[in-house]
Amino acid sequence: MKRLPYPVVCVGLGLVLGWLPVFVHGPIPAKFDMFFIDGDVAVWAYYLSRMAIGFWVGVTIWPVAWWLRGPMCGFLSMLPVTFIALATPTCGVP
Repeated sequence: MKRLPYPVVCVGLGLVLGWLPVFVHGPIPAKFDMFFIDGDVAVWAYYLSRMAIGFWVGVTIWPVAWWLRGPMCGFLSMLPVTFIALATPTCGVP
């Protein structure tokens, strides 16, 4: 059996594992709907960022160790949506 290329495996795992947080925690669309932002569209930014982490790990060559690349790519992929969360008044500790 022929082995799949590393980037393909990473993208596949990212697509599968990126959906797990949907079943465990938010964000929930209602949090954005309160401020007249389309919450269903806004939460897709989070889902797509989570699923893209596998892609970035697969195509990035630095650092060489995948276990260092994963957290780095995860942090950089989720950073933009973190600013969305910080800008939403109902997010975080009151």
